[in-house]
Amino acid sequence: MVVAGTAGEDRPDPLAHLPRLALRGDGVPGPAGRPQHDHPRTPYSGSPARADRRSTPARAALAELVRPDGEEPWWKDYGAGETLVFAGVGWDPSELWDPAVLADLPLCHAFLPNHVEAMAYTRTDSPEAALRRLSGQVPLAVVTNGADGAMASDASTGETAAVPGLRVNALDPTGAGDVFAAGMVTGTLEGWPLEQRLLFACLCSALSVQHFGGSLAAPGWGDIADWWEAAKAQSARGGDAADIARRYGFLEELVTDKAHNAVRRAEATFGLLTEVEAFS
Repeated sequence: MVVAGTAGEDRPDPLAHLPRLALRGDGVPGPAGRPQHDHPRTPYSGSPARADRRSTPARAALAELVRPDGEEPWWKDYGAGETLVFAGVGWDPSELWDPAVLADLPLCHAFLPNHVEAMAYTRTDSPEAALRRLSGQVPLAVVTNGADGAMASDASTGETAAVPGLRVNALDPTGAGDVFAAGMVTGTLEGWPLEQRLLFACLCSALSVQHFGGSLAAPGWGDIADWWEAAKAQSARGGDAADIARRYGFLEELVTDKAHNAVRRAEATFGLLTEVEAFS
């Protein structure tokens, strides 16, 4: 389904440049190209990635709200146009959490901070209060809360929702936020109800953290289908397993048209960056 863009500065992902190259064929910029709907990826955000102005505008873009070097973010060229900008924000090493950082939110369609970032920037004391504050600044406000799930408010549809997380054995959280965001983009572009978008994004993130590799740990549609088949089988036990199958019942229709050989997680292939670019 998704491939995470870049790792956090404290957990570098040595393969994070690969999605930037792969994006030449994706519908979410970085570099422009034709959409590949079976395995959309999040854009590489480590350096400015500008879509070709001559191409058809992308339907959505994932980007950092501000650049760490202080330069003008590339995505502002798209924020007032046809492209829906889904923005995140990185950890503030100064821990000042200046609310001025949020000044460009009106140019975005969505803002997806985690609960620590959301509370710090809004000067609130709970994720719920932070969400209420943010919902007045951006159409789609989402606050993630790690293993406890996520909550959101979508002014464009009038919906609010909160969903629990999935309990998994997490091995590597690198890229989990990017994968969650890509799940939200997918659901938004497909017009799914807000609760389903949150559930799908939480599932994608939960599947990614069970593997090492950051960008390469993100699930494909084949992985989503595999998980759903397992969830249905386990639902016969009742209890939490039955509740999970009930909440995720919307997946049945989504995965029925996916072949058994649908895209799954990529396998790591190491090589010089110049070699990869030469054949891309």
